[in-house]
Amino acid sequence: MERIEGIDDKNLEARLREAARTASPDRPVDELELRHLMRVVTACSLLRTDVYSEDRIARIMTPDRTLLPSLVGRLIEEERRGDGEVLYRVRRLPEDVRRVGDKALFDAGLLGLRQVHGIDLAELGARAYLAASETLRLLAEDRRLREFFRQNKLLVLPVEDEVAFLRQCSDRFPQHAGILRHLQAPVEEAEGSQELRGSIAVLGAVEDAYLEAARGDEPESAALDRHELISAYERMVLFSALDVDRIRTALDATVVDQPRAVQALCDELGLFASGTRDLRKPPAFFLVGPTGVGKNHLVESLVRLLEGLWQIEVPMLTLEGPNFTYPSDIHELRGATRGFIRSDEEGILAVFHEKACRAPVSVILVDEVEKAHPHLRTFFLGILDRGTVTDNRGRVLNFSNSIVFFTSNLGYSEQQQRGAPIGFGDDEAREGLAGREVAQDLRRALSPEFVNRVRMIHFDRLSRSSASRILDLELDRIARRWSEVHGLRLALDPSAREELLRRGFSPLFGARHLAAVLENVCNVEIARKIRRDDRRGSGDRDALVRWLRELRQGPGTFDADEVRRRVHGMVRADVGYDGLRIVWNGAAFEYVAETAGEAGA
Repeated sequence: MERIEGIDDKNLEARLREAARTASPDRPVDELELRHLMRVVTACSLLRTDVYSEDRIARIMTPDRTLLPSLVGRLIEEERRGDGEVLYRVRRLPEDVRRVGDKALFDAGLLGLRQVHGIDLAELGARAYLAASETLRLLAEDRRLREFFRQNKLLVLPVEDEVAFLRQCSDRFPQHAGILRHLQAPVEEAEGSQELRGSIAVLGAVEDAYLEAARGDEPESAALDRHELISAYERMVLFSALDVDRIRTALDATVVDQPRAVQALCDELGLFASGTRDLRKPPAFFLVGPTGVGKNHLVESLVRLLEGLWQIEVPMLTLEGPNFTYPSDIHELRGATRGFIRSDEEGILAVFHEKACRAPVSVILVDEVEKAHPHLRTFFLGILDRGTVTDNRGRVLNFSNSIVFFTSNLGYSEQQQRGAPIGFGDDEAREGLAGREVAQDLRRALSPEFVNRVRMIHFDRLSRSSASRILDLELDRIARRWSEVHGLRLALDPSAREELLRRGFSPLFGARHLAAVLENVCNVEIARKIRRDDRRGSGDRDALVRWLRELRQGPGTFDADEVRRRVHGMVRADVGYDGLRIVWNGAAFEYVAETAGEAGA
């Protein structure tokens, strides 16, 4: 399969590292400073509002030392009285001041500005970071607010470390501005810089789209925080450069004989690429079809493709519908309320949100949703409408960056499929009956409110030729691993191929069991044979293990190719042959050893 290429932040990171080596050779920047500079370049490119208000500048440049403690004290007191909006005002307080410092650094470093409203930008930026540090320190002195920052993961670092880092940003403002100045010239001439500047131009359009979406009726408490907002911008930039036709080709190659489903999903991805989707609401898809036709596989394949395309992790959460058969099971998602068992534990969604909120896109898969209690679908209506849910600790979890998939076999149960007519024209009759059954089951099981919020994607039944293609894909995956680790070729005799298809495929269950059958016959059993035939000694495994542990615990980088060579050299079996042919003798599978010469003959 052709590898899909895309835009990511590697080019910007490389340019910043080079600029840092040039501008600050005596005091190299650490990873935190590098992330800070990348944030300034990307986030301030998006900023369309003027952060340099006269009141804000005055508070930073000539601070009233009694004003900030007084303001923080009032906010803390309001929070203690139970004002639900206070915490969201609190979380923005240090961030609003820090934004002034970021913008000053951006303007002084990349735009070459020296003053704003008659104030020296270098001095304004340094003081802004110092004021943000002091604000955060005062907030964190209150136990409840410290816990709020900890639970909501609003900061990149723990509070004490964030305070110290903001002070460091203040101290090193001139050096950071110098690095950005050195970044400017190389970016103009560097290979790939047009792509980088194009990304920043798209970010400006994204800002307009976000501001337009934000003018809706959403309450302020549902607004995106720093991580979520930047993730939304990054998501739209990544999707704007997405080659949907190549995605379709890649999915067609891995999700066998489901062109309608792949086309429907790619049509939706085209909307992402256009930038016209509402940033606040996650898209939702309802994948319906017979068992074993690739519904989950389509979702998993999409996640792998996006990860390979963008070189990032796409967090994925899978919820099994049969695990939510009682109304009380829904508490597992948001966490049990106070007074109930395990109310001190976080819900499943809260744990997932910690990773999802820091990624440009994430995936939630609810498998076999028809086997869950209807309350589960009702629960997700809030997420599909607003993109948010409140957990058992009162935290607002935002999933606007998620893509939500529901899978179902509605209309395709075993009993319904067995009841389909047989005989002449049975394929056409079965298709007509299945379509009617699906429509009836969907109307009976799903509320109109739910149906109106999801995009229905229908999957077709698999044929025997479809199963044969799936067998080739699965066998190739197993064979590549044996070749890589042990230098062993696998070949499948026609007799064995027919037996594997007979065991792994059926019109009722599709190819659901095919992967498991192949895993046993072509992986587990071969591993047993290799262990029996292995003639090598134990070698110096202890020395290799000690070396690997030293690498894991030691600082710095290591040569991954060298590690792989030494490990494979130790574990590779010595069996006297380099190939195995799998044969079915009518009663059992046999594994015939072959050498390269014999295989060619």
